[in-house]
Amino acid sequence: MTKVLVADDSETILLLLRTRLEMEGYEVSTAADGQEAVDALDGAGPDGQPDLILLDAMMPRMSGLDVLRRLREEGSETPVLIISAHREVETLKQAENLGANACVAKPIDFEDLLGRIAKLTAG
Repeated sequence: MTKVLVADDSETILLLLRTRLEMEGYEVSTAADGQEAVDALDGAGPDGQPDLILLDAMMPRMSGLDVLRRLREEGSETPVLIISAHREVETLKQAENLGANACVAKPIDFEDLLGRIAKLTAG
C-alpha cells in the first residue's frame, strides 16, 4: 500500500485529504505543521517512510517550503507535492527551485491531485 504523509495546518483540509486518499487506497499519516512533519519523518525509520509527501506551502513553526528544503539538503528523493493557497508565481517558483515534484493550488481539485499522486508514485 502506498504511504502518504500530509502536512497542513488546517484540520479541515487534513481531514478531507486523509478521507479522500484513504478512499483511494492510500495509507495516510498527517501532521499539523512542518515541524510535526519533520518529527514524523525522523521517527518513521526506514520501513515507515512515506512514498509521497504532501506539504502545505505556508504553515506555522516550519513552512512546507522549509520542510522541502531540509529534505532535499538531506538527500531525500521522496516525491513532494506542494499545496498552496497562494497562486503567487514566486511561491510556486520557489517550490520548484527547491525540488518539488508538483504544485497544486487551493481550493484543491481532487481529480487533478489524485492524477498527480498516481504519476509520482507509479513504478
